[in-house]
This record gives sequence, C-alpha cells and structure tokens, in this order.
Amino acid sequence: MQPKPLSLFELNNQIKGILKTNCEKSYWVTGEISEIKVNHSGHCYLELIQKDPASDQIIARSRATIWATGYRMIKPYFETTTKQPLSTGLDIMIKVCVEFHEVYGLSLNITDIEPVYTIGELALRKQNVIQRLNEEGVLEMNKELEFPYLCHKIAVISSVTAAGYEDFMDQLLSNSSGYKFYVKLFPATMQGKEAEKSIISSLDKIYQYESVFDAVVIIRGGGSKADLSCFDSYWLAYHITQFPLPVLTGIGHEQDDSVVDLVAYNRFKTPTAVASFLIDTITEHDVNLHQVEEQIIHCVGELIIDTQEIFVSVVANMTQKIKDLVLRKNIILQDFNFSLTTLAKKVVYHKKIVLNKRETRLTISSKNFWNNRQQDLQTFIKILMKHLNFVFEKNKNRLERFDDRIVYLNPRQIMKRGYSITRKNGKVIKDSHSLEKGDDLETILYKGKIVSVLKKK
Repeated sequence: MQPKPLSLFELNNQIKGILKTNCEKSYWVTGEISEIKVNHSGHCYLELIQKDPASDQIIARSRATIWATGYRMIKPYFETTTKQPLSTGLDIMIKVCVEFHEVYGLSLNITDIEPVYTIGELALRKQNVIQRLNEEGVLEMNKELEFPYLCHKIAVISSVTAAGYEDFMDQLLSNSSGYKFYVKLFPATMQGKEAEKSIISSLDKIYQYESVFDAVVIIRGGGSKADLSCFDSYWLAYHITQFPLPVLTGIGHEQDDSVVDLVAYNRFKTPTAVASFLIDTITEHDVNLHQVEEQIIHCVGELIIDTQEIFVSVVANMTQKIKDLVLRKNIILQDFNFSLTTLAKKVVYHKKIVLNKRETRLTISSKNFWNNRQQDLQTFIKILMKHLNFVFEKNKNRLERFDDRIVYLNPRQIMKRGYSITRKNGKVIKDSHSLEKGDDLETILYKGKIVSVLKKK
C-alpha cells in the first residue's frame, strides 16, 4: 500500500524547515549580476550567475533580493566607493541569508555588500584586456599609422543627441581661421549593453568608405565609469587596433584612460579638445606653407639684388679700365711728340685713328655686354616666375582635385547618377538569394523612396 502523499505546500514547508535548521544565518558570496530591477516600492530584485572560466558557460544561477530599507543604504555606499551604479555584468561580493518561500521558492536576501571586491575585479579585467592586446602585438598598431597631411575629412562616431557631439561640431566648423572640414556622423549607442556592438558596427560602416575619410573620431559627453565600461572591451579595442585610419578619442572623462584610449592614435579629455587638435594640424601646415612662400620671395629678391650689383660692378670696372687705357695712350702720344718732330703729325694722325677705332669698339662692346646681361637677367626672371607659377598652379590643381574627389565620392552624388539602395527589414540587399517571394522591399532613391512587394526573382 502506497504511503499517503504530501501536498506541495507540505513538501515546501519541510524544505523550508530543513534549510532553516541546517543553513547558517548568513554567507559571503561572490557572483555576477545578470539582471537587476528596482520596482516602485523600492525593492531591488537581482539574478546572480556564476560562469565557468574555461568555457564561459553558466554553472550556477539564483534569485536575490535587496529589500527597500537595505537598498537605500547599500546602493549609495556601493556607488560612492566604486564611482558607478549597480548594473549588469558587474562581479560583486555580497552578504546573504538563504530563504525559502512556499510560493516563491529559493531566494537570497542581500544584507550587505563589499564594493572593494568589485573595484578589484574591474581593474583586473581591464589589465587582462591590455595584456592580451600587448601579447598579440596589436596594442600600438593604430598609433603607428601616418597621420594625413591635410586631415579635413572626418568620420564621427557618437550619439546624435550627445552634448559632446554638438560641442565638437561647433568648435570644428566655427574655427576662427575659416578652415573647411567635411564631417559625416555615424550614429551609435555610446553606453549600456549595446554600446560595444553599436560602435563596432559604425566602424564597419566607415571601413566601407575608407578612402573617403582621413580619420575617425569617437566622442561622447562623459559619464560614470559604468557608462564608460564598454570602452574597456577587448573586441572594441581590437577593432580600433586593426582599423586602417587614425582613430582619435574624446570620451570626456578625466580620471584615467580606457583601453580604447590606450590603443587609439591619440586620445583627448573632451570632444572640443579633439576639434582643437584637428584645427591645429591644419594651422601648422598653413603656417609652414606661408613660411615657404615668404622664403621663396625673399630668396628671389636677394638673387635679383645680387645680380644687379654684379652688373653694376662689371660696368664700373670696365669704364675705369677704358679710362686708364686712354690715359696711357695719351702719355705715349705725348712722348712721341717730344722725340719725333718730323713724323709727329703722321704718327699722331695714325695713332688717333687707331685710338678712335679701339675706343669705338670698346664702347660698342661694353654696350653689347650690358645689353646681353640685361637680357639674361630678364630671361632668368621670366624662367623663375614661370617655375613659381607652375608650382603654385600644380598645388592649386591638386587641392581642386581633392575637392572634386570628395564631391564625386559623396554617396548622395552617386545616387544622383541613377543608383539606388534596396533594403529588406532595414538591411541593405546585396544578394537576391536572401529574398523570397512576397518580401516587402524599400528602395531608396536620390529623391524619395519606393515601397514594393517582390513577386518574382
């Protein structure tokens, strides 16, 4: 004969009694928060898990509760010490009482928390990420890229509504020097669970237009350490180390650098500091260009002055030599006049003829020499000016080609030539094999869009 069965209530009461008799009053327990929720009455409900370090599989799970009276003390104590709120993904050490309710089952009642344990776990996790990147030899890869000579085409990853993004744009586009920057925003979630995935997705989109941009800027408006925890992610940092463009960060926190800051080409405390850096790089190149221009003008001026002085010196020297020669010939003539009375007139006549011819030739030669030197100088000046005009025109054409290329590669211009983008459920269609009859399609045109239903492939 079978024994009389217990009711579920009776069985649960027995379990409750066994746990109450055999369990200690409280235990210190470590675990990871997988879910957390605070209801309207102020009670905090958590789900705690433990993962296998080798496989990352969950090997233990339990519900936990912090009653409102305790939560009002535990929450500010934890946040003041760790500088971040209780949130999912944190490893915590808590003091719990084991409770079993006939209706709600097994639960842990949290009465105290040790925030120092969480601080150590976060620091250890960050250090492990840095060590892994260093061992893989990728920690400095983005820093080793060559920064563009004229960095004015910027891809920005930020939240559309972030105050830091508005400050960055105002600082960059309203610069006092009037430099032109081309900025494209790639919106992303900058905090919370989806931040890492969202930022990596934006990096992948920018990679498709790598040749269009000079650099990538990641900015936000600051926040708590918990809000910034995604920037200590291994996979986000790894994507930045492998990115072919220099990455600048202006995440907006003063205390310490995130892993993303460490692997980026350069990091700045605020978004406006990133904008100032970009403006300063253009200013530096602009100043260098003006200095080169002034040096060329100065050198040309000095060369012209030196050439003119040489010509003046040559003419003066030749004039003096002519005068000296004439003087010597006059002395010779006078000597002949004293010694040769008979032949004086004839000799003087012939000598005067010779002297006049020589003087004429010397005068003509000196004039021809002066004219030739003047022509050489003018020819040299024309050649030099032509070369300078060629250099300036070449650089001007190069800048114009840069502008034309930017305009030509603008996605809006590409669509203007008749191209379009077809999407299904918000995703771009690249292959007809992913489509089925009856699918709803959305085609984006240069002006407007078309919604259609697929009837036949």
